[in-house]
Amino acid sequence: MKFDLHCHSTCSDGTYAPTEVVQRAHAAGVNVLALTDHDTLAGIDEARVAATACDMQLINGVEISCEHTLSGGYGKNKSTKKIIHVLGLDFIDRDKMHATLQQLQDSRATRGQKITEKLSELLSLDYEELWQAVLDKAGGNPQGVGRAHIGQVLFERGDVKTVQKAFDKYLADNKPAYVAIDALSMAEGIELIHACGGKAVLAHPTRYHLSATRVRKLIEEFAGLGGDGCELPATSEPISTRRMVDRSIAANNLVASVGSDFHGSNMPWRRLGDVPVLTPDQQGVWQSFTTLG
Repeated sequence: MKFDLHCHSTCSDGTYAPTEVVQRAHAAGVNVLALTDHDTLAGIDEARVAATACDMQLINGVEISCEHTLSGGYGKNKSTKKIIHVLGLDFIDRDKMHATLQQLQDSRATRGQKITEKLSELLSLDYEELWQAVLDKAGGNPQGVGRAHIGQVLFERGDVKTVQKAFDKYLADNKPAYVAIDALSMAEGIELIHACGGKAVLAHPTRYHLSATRVRKLIEEFAGLGGDGCELPATSEPISTRRMVDRSIAANNLVASVGSDFHGSNMPWRRLGDVPVLTPDQQGVWQSFTTLG
């Protein structure tokens, strides 16, 4: 069985509709897929129809933006507040999940507009024109606007040389156009997932611009708050990084999860089904899924 438990569609910041994401996953040999759009369940029904047609299994999934303050360190690094992504997998109570996430989605819509306002001032651009371009990139859905959409627009307009440069210069945390997002705490995110009958997995632990010490601390704190599993680093990451995460997963009695974090043409290096392999002593989070038939 081939699993991919982390991917995105046009319902958040991906470039392909849910049906096409499923079809591409099927073509890549994936048997069990979780569509994990940011703070929304909007694509799940469409994805499930496509999965049934492809004789694949679709697991309920979502990627929740959670705030968490990591303590420790010295001087100016004594504590750091981060947006940490927590995957909710195989949950059953979609109504409860949707109601909570809708509040976050509402804030996401206004956040996109606030970032665009800041950029229009920084770059002396017409706000209405820029916002319309961002909206078009997000399929006309203001609640679906993510920083990746805005970065893509800046790149296509020629305001930056690459999408990454847009983040480095304007959009990344604490950069001039950054706007914080309303978020649950990491503890609240885990509690919500459990209350909905799902498993809580720490997404891509090595992608938060943290030192190795802090990555280990994040995994430890996630486990301490009741988290169930940790996503393994991408196959493109160094073997030393993978081994560090493996040790932390074992030390904190977590299960492992795998996902490509596929977004589509805006991040072509992330491919559906391109996921790491568990070590012989690791247990996959899917081994405790209740809806896996």
